[in-house]
Amino acid sequence: MINKILVATDASTASGRAVSYAARLSAVHDCELLVLHVIRDMQLPAELKEAPDFESFYDARDQIMRAAADRILGEARDLARKDGAPRVQTAIGSGDPATSIAGFAKRRKVDLIVVGTRGLSKVKASWMGSVSRKLLDLTDVNCLVIR
Repeated sequence: MINKILVATDASTASGRAVSYAARLSAVHDCELLVLHVIRDMQLPAELKEAPDFESFYDARDQIMRAAADRILGEARDLARKDGAPRVQTAIGSGDPATSIAGFAKRRKVDLIVVGTRGLSKVKASWMGSVSRKLLDLTDVNCLVIR
């Protein structure tokens, strides 16, 4: 039985397909849909971190990224509702996307994780990294990868 579905979004076309699919599943199972956007950690050179105005730079970056996340989640919530999800909640995570998604799913006792993939070749995915592939290695929760 599916009581809670988590879908991750990054505003890509692939994640939009995932949100839509997860919403329809949520409607069929009359269950809660959690929509998560993860703000990636930003790797910065040590020299920049030592700059006198680093804190103001980092705070400004954080505000911009959170505003973007709110917009992305709002659009995803609207799409999910349009596609029939009966109950939708949104959340913002941070850090490595796959690790954040897996941890969120465990904490919230999710029954199914839905993610989109851009359909990269195995070579490109291994070189560039793939959130969906890494997520499958990190979690015991059932995952549905939408192409």
